[in-house]
Amino acid sequence: MNRITILLIALCFSIQLFADDKPKEVKSSIKQVTVFTKGAQVSREAKANIPKGNSIIKFVGISPAIDKNSIQVKADGAFTVLSVTHQMNYFESPIKTEEIEKLKIDQIKLQDQTDDENTLLSVLAEEEALILSSKAMGIKNGVSVDQLKAAAELYRTRLKEIRLEKLSITRKLKSIKASITQIQAQLKDLNYRERRNTSEVVLAITSKQATSGEFLISYIVKNAGWTPHYDLRVKDVKSPVQLSYKANVYQSSGEPWDKVLLTLSTGDPSQSGTKPTLNPWMLNFYNPYAYGGKSKNRAGVYSGVYNGTVRRITGVITDEYGEALIGASVQVKGSTEGAVTDLDGRYTINVPEYGKSLIISYTGYSTLETAINSNNMNMVLDESGMMLSEVVVTGSRSKIFSKKKRRNKDDAQADKSLAPTIPVPVQEIEKATTVSFKIDIPYDIPTDGKQYVVQMKEHELPAYYEYFCAPKLDTDAFLTAQITGWEDYNLLNGEASLFFEGTYLGKSYLDVQSVEDTLDLSLGRDKNIVIKRTKQKENTKKKFLSNKRIDTRAWDIEIRNKKKLPINIVIEDQIPISVTEEIEVEKDINDAEFDKDTGKLTWKFELQKSSTKKLNFKYTVKYPKKKRVQLE
Repeated sequence: MNRITILLIALCFSIQLFADDKPKEVKSSIKQVTVFTKGAQVSREAKANIPKGNSIIKFVGISPAIDKNSIQVKADGAFTVLSVTHQMNYFESPIKTEEIEKLKIDQIKLQDQTDDENTLLSVLAEEEALILSSKAMGIKNGVSVDQLKAAAELYRTRLKEIRLEKLSITRKLKSIKASITQIQAQLKDLNYRERRNTSEVVLAITSKQATSGEFLISYIVKNAGWTPHYDLRVKDVKSPVQLSYKANVYQSSGEPWDKVLLTLSTGDPSQSGTKPTLNPWMLNFYNPYAYGGKSKNRAGVYSGVYNGTVRRITGVITDEYGEALIGASVQVKGSTEGAVTDLDGRYTINVPEYGKSLIISYTGYSTLETAINSNNMNMVLDESGMMLSEVVVTGSRSKIFSKKKRRNKDDAQADKSLAPTIPVPVQEIEKATTVSFKIDIPYDIPTDGKQYVVQMKEHELPAYYEYFCAPKLDTDAFLTAQITGWEDYNLLNGEASLFFEGTYLGKSYLDVQSVEDTLDLSLGRDKNIVIKRTKQKENTKKKFLSNKRIDTRAWDIEIRNKKKLPINIVIEDQIPISVTEEIEVEKDINDAEFDKDTGKLTWKFELQKSSTKKLNFKYTVKYPKKKRVQLE
């Protein structure tokens, strides 16, 4: 009797342990995201009831593109977190929107219609073949004239009906195919994938009593980032430059960011933070060898020589098994130029002049960066396979949730006072190595790889304006602005849209990687400054002296200011420079500044409104009679 009692107690205890070990699924919500120039740190919050004893909590619906080494869990409550693990869930999709579900149903219905029409088309084709074979057999066996006429009429009538039906079905199939193509394009635009999955963070917990807990889970996702973009607006040449600092934020992590507080950081966690070590340089004989193809290092960067002449790239993105990746993001690094692969994994992208590398990303795959070196670039992405090496678990209620309550209150007040003309409130935080911009208004960033504009800062920049023209190259005058103290604004390299006097002028590029004190901005062409460069016929001569040829060239430059304001302008031209004693150059440059090393001529002056100024210069070249030189 005692043995039976012991066995029953042991069985009940085992059942209780099994029940405690069954994972409890907990949903969490994204509240805050820190977006880096490459990658993003996502912060999720959750609450859960913790039973007495040992239990397992599973946070579900997390991005599959997570960097497992970056997981951090902060927990608050009267319990102990024993371990944290990460696992994939290949049966669950993070995106189940009504729009996608409806499109999938419509696609299935259209495919069923296609099958039905193809079946009917096949039946009609068989009937047509049967009629034609019967006709041939009847003629072969011999029939009367009346029978032949009757049969011919029957064949003609039925064949006409069959072929009209086949034509109608063909047209219907064409229409159905067009509808299916539209649905596929829309699904691609929504970044839909059949093989979507999620990941899960699993916590093993022990507690002496039933209680409740609050959790903050944070991790890095790779398929996200932001690029700076600027609007430069100039009212007139007497007003400061209005600089609007924006961020083009994108993400294809597999989880939508709905009404989240964004912090934009200039940092890049994908870059190594370890200082380099300069090893000894051992000099030996060099034996060159030829090689073909490209090699990829562990960082996912293809080797290859950058080719600055490439302006348009096409290619195919596949996985390591050769299967096309639909909806993969292809972006020119440091620009707004981007593309998404189609149903065959193909993409086409235009490359700006400053574009040097492509960044290719796809949910569940390692991000790839490769130098731009060809007009046709096919790439293969590897599935993410990093192992969890370190998980941080800490606990603190006041630090996590008191800030949340204060911040939500501030957001509510900000929403009440927000008006279209009021800038988005942004806190700029300078750290030791990075700068962060904390946006105090929630944003929605879908997981579709598209770029969404986030307003950051507005700056009013004092500027000195002057026009510039090199009429030998281009007779248009370009308005420029020189800005000092620009390093105080924490700007990054990026594209800029130019607006002058309320008119969009086009795009430029803001290069802040300069050690100069002054930042030069090109604000576009101004057609109200008319400039002509003409050759003086009377002073353009050719002479011969013994064994020497003497050529003289003279030029006039006329500048007319049609504006209602005076302007400052710089005109540049040049005279040739001799690199041999056999060629002699004499110059007549009047009041121009001359650089003897480059041959550049520079005039700087103020031109009054509705006035004209003429400049001129001349040069004479002596060189051997039997040789030629290019003088224009």
